[in-house]
Amino acid sequence: MAPLTSLSLAASYAEADRVALDAIAASRPMLRALVRARDAIQWPDRTLLHAGPPLGGDVPPAPILHSAAHAAVYEGWTPTFDAAIDAIRAHEILLAPAQEHNCVVPLAAVLSPGQYVQVVSDAAGRGRTIHAALSGGSGPAIRLGIDNPRVVTHLHWVNGPLAETIGARLGAPIDLAAIADAALALGDDCHGRTIEGTRLVVEHLAAQCAFDDDTIQRFLDTSPGFFLNAWMAASRCMLSAAENVNGSAIVTSMGANGRRAGIRLAHAPARWFTIAASTPVGRFDSGLSAADGLPAVGDSAVVEALGLGAMCMHRSDAQQQSLGAFMPAPPALLNDTLLGVAHPAFTHGTTLLGLNARRVVASRLQPAVALGVLDSNGRRGRIGGGIWSAPQDLFDEALTALFN
Repeated sequence: MAPLTSLSLAASYAEADRVALDAIAASRPMLRALVRARDAIQWPDRTLLHAGPPLGGDVPPAPILHSAAHAAVYEGWTPTFDAAIDAIRAHEILLAPAQEHNCVVPLAAVLSPGQYVQVVSDAAGRGRTIHAALSGGSGPAIRLGIDNPRVVTHLHWVNGPLAETIGARLGAPIDLAAIADAALALGDDCHGRTIEGTRLVVEHLAAQCAFDDDTIQRFLDTSPGFFLNAWMAASRCMLSAAENVNGSAIVTSMGANGRRAGIRLAHAPARWFTIAASTPVGRFDSGLSAADGLPAVGDSAVVEALGLGAMCMHRSDAQQQSLGAFMPAPPALLNDTLLGVAHPAFTHGTTLLGLNARRVVASRLQPAVALGVLDSNGRRGRIGGGIWSAPQDLFDEALTALFN
């Protein structure tokens, strides 16, 4: 057999990417249930799940360390926060990437087996079933990585009264792509701004049975980001439909752990490619700057890998006004150049989906990710918000390693 020429090889790769993108376009993520995490996945012994690529056995940055300690206390693995810190440092309690266990977590959140997770599966049957905890809202949420004992109290409430209320109202599956499409039409970007998506989900839940607890109603009314965790799971579910397409460079995972940021590609979906993470550029609380911020952290980058968030910021006037000045390129240009397929569920605009590493390398454009910024010391929680631009070297390395 004659060897492949450069032209035929390029055509083969283009076809592989098309197959992967078509799989994403065929996916339909549905929110089906709310269950304990230990009942949803095969849980590793005394292990907590964090965002982004593996930490490699290193002690995590302070915000993730704090969240892990709170999760350990919540699980009853240690009696105190300080004892949990010691156990984590001694590797008596382990940490592993959530995305390697079909889960996603926002910012510095850590998922433990006793927490409830939203179960999102692909109605088309190809994508993985992905899990995400309920949002902690605007209270002392675990995603903020703060060293405050109220985090454990809040975890008990979120995974007690709130989970019971939400779970009782999850009857028929919720079509998350349809929610996202409607939210985009109303000014969300489905990452930095999820106000409308949250409203639509809450309306759906209330239609099943009105909320009779004022505390829970107030929580939902003051938690505009409540939809995000479910949409992160939906985004990863859709991307996973493209996995194991030989020769494809479509990004199927993306995240950061406060030290390193990473991607995985459809051709080799178990293999991380990583680079040192930098702090997002953006707006900070008074008296603070990027020097006070933790480098990029969170699995919410899967939303941008899908094609929403900063990659479709042109759909959200509010996000444009807030963070548009920090984008590495116009969002419409990024969407048109780096993404590859229209999804039939998105009927209210021309948003494209599916981040293609080959297009990133060919165009020399940097994919943009909208992220909250946490205090690097894990004391003040969220101190701002901005844009993290994924470096070209990350995509160069992945393509070179897999295809050269």
